[in-house]
Amino acid sequence: MTDMYDYESLLHRVREALPEDVTSRDRFEVPKVDVIYEGKNTIIRNFMDIVKKIDRDPMHVYKYLMRELGTAGNIQGDRLVLKGRVSHSLIQNRIDSYIKTYVICYECGSPDTELRKEGRVEILVCKACGAIRPVHGKVAVRMATAKLEEGKIYDLEITDLSRDGDGIARYGEYTIYVPGARKGEKVKVKIEKIKKDVAFGRIAS
Repeated sequence: MTDMYDYESLLHRVREALPEDVTSRDRFEVPKVDVIYEGKNTIIRNFMDIVKKIDRDPMHVYKYLMRELGTAGNIQGDRLVLKGRVSHSLIQNRIDSYIKTYVICYECGSPDTELRKEGRVEILVCKACGAIRPVHGKVAVRMATAKLEEGKIYDLEITDLSRDGDGIARYGEYTIYVPGARKGEKVKVKIEKIKKDVAFGRIAS
């Protein structure tokens, strides 16, 4: 008996469903996130504009962001309201990661793709070149990312500041908080603690 979730069977079924004629889209430019802060909440004012541009289910994008940002929130009209103050750069980073994983074709780089659910497997189908691949969420985004290690020193650039005034740097998919660092500085940072994709360090002397 053939397993309905067998990888080869899934690929065959998706290929049969591909349209014969594929049309190209206009130049793909996703709006940058428009973030404001209201009290203790963070508001993505153009959430639905972004969702419409990448042509994905709003709830799919919403759930991804809630998981990646480690917070709660809700969609209110065209806006996404997040509990707590989340930095603009972190939100933009996570949206960029979503697009790389769930929108852009890994073969030809086209955004003209469709996300399908075949049983328990999510599959990204490219309408431009016909490429098909299963989507593995974080694995697809992070498998080529350098690993950050506690106790080691890294050369980093401070690109943002937290609400407490700590410097924020990026290393692959990691967000690193560095007390005493100023935005725009390039510093050597010793990593003291890592929790999932968030790390804490200090300026190395």
